Amino acid sequence: MNRRKHARVQKKMAVIYKVMAGDEFETVSPDIERKRNVESEDISTSGMQLICDESLDPDRIVRLDVKLGGTDELVTFAEVRWVRKDESIKKYRIGLEFLVVKEDHINSIKKITGE
Repeated sequence: MNRRKHARVQKKMAVIYKVMAGDEFETVSPDIERKRNVESEDISTSGMQLICDESLDPDRIVRLDVKLGGTDELVTFAEVRWVRKDESIKKYRIGLEFLVVKEDHINSIKKITGE
């Protein structure tokens, strides 16, 4: 049974993320200050999956910069919903739920997902 509310498609995109401190959206966590360049596995209008070298704690907030294609870039915040180690690729799969997405970004994502 598919519990997803929105169409999700596999899509490799360049993503930069920063882990935020606690529940605050403006403060980057002091222990995790650096930006990380990763790649997405899939995307929908409500979230995306990242492939990462390191694990993140569920419920953490991250700031995302996602290259959607062309000049479209999604800059938003997301919550880590789940984390799974994928032994076949020796990386972590991280499921994110977008917290804030502008209407024009939703439209760009819908073009990608075919919604």
